Amino acid sequence: VFTGIFATEMVLKIIAMHPFYYFQFGWNIFDSFIVTLSVVELFLSSVDGLSVLRSFRLLRVFKLAKSWPTLNMLIKIIGNSVGALGNLTLVLAIIVFIFAVVGMQLFGKSYKECVCKISSDCVLPRWHMRDFFHSFLIVFRVLCGEWIETMWDCMEVAGQPMCLTVFMMVMVIGNLVVLNLFLALLLSSFSSDSLSPTEDDNEMNNLQIAVGRIQKGIDYVKKKASECVHKTCWGKQAVVNQRTATDQLNDGGDRCISNCTIAEIRIDTKYHKNENGMATVIGGSDYTSFINNPSLTVTVPIAVGESDFEHLNTEEFSSDSDLEEGKE
Repeated sequence: VFTGIFATEMVLKIIAMHPFYYFQFGWNIFDSFIVTLSVVELFLSSVDGLSVLRSFRLLRVFKLAKSWPTLNMLIKIIGNSVGALGNLTLVLAIIVFIFAVVGMQLFGKSYKECVCKISSDCVLPRWHMRDFFHSFLIVFRVLCGEWIETMWDCMEVAGQPMCLTVFMMVMVIGNLVVLNLFLALLLSSFSSDSLSPTEDDNEMNNLQIAVGRIQKGIDYVKKKASECVHKTCWGKQAVVNQRTATDQLNDGGDRCISNCTIAEIRIDTKYHKNENGMATVIGGSDYTSFINNPSLTVTVPIAVGESDFEHLNTEEFSSDSDLEEGKE
């Protein structure tokens, strides 16, 4: 079932992206490789020995790196360190090869001649240096930390000084130097890759920005939809209320204008002085004389004209009268 699902996914992606662009991505190549092996194993399930292809399905776990940033970082660090680790692995293999040959040349005959000292049946034990293969396994075992038992067997057949010297050299050079170089290289790769920004981080930031914009757009659409529903349901009532408020405001404004006009007319009533110095009030009929059309009802305050008699200088008036009498 899962093989069919993954095969359908691969076919649809190839159709959508075109085969040339599909195989430009490493994850697509990896996925197509796993799917191909699964399909081959499905059709050739009756053949003996092909069941081992099922184990390759477990490699699908690494596809989690696409959505799991930590696993993606680990795979990327290991991939970037393959070049340096390959060189260091070659150095380690050379060291193991050298010590395996040295051990076979120094202790090979001793294991054959003195086998009865380490085996009651006078049979070579599992760990010996009679041939290159077993000597290589002993050196590898020493690098893994299991060196006490094999060193004891070596001291039984070849003596303590030579065995201690060889085994201590293997421990110092192989275990304490080369293997620690592996750890140092991996740690340096971790520190450099974790501090340097990657394109995936930029893609994640762009994805977060895109998601934020989509969320903002959804909120905007919801807001507009709620406003439309509110206008549709309560629009008529709101229009009626608005008209009522407008009418009340207009009525209040008219009253205010009329009251203010009447008050201004009352306040602006002036006393008019005649020639004899008597003050006369300008009445409503006098006000109408200032308007061309008295029947026109306009609530506009009219400024009261100033009288020249209000600022009349009596001294100038008396002097002018005297001059006129003198001329006569």
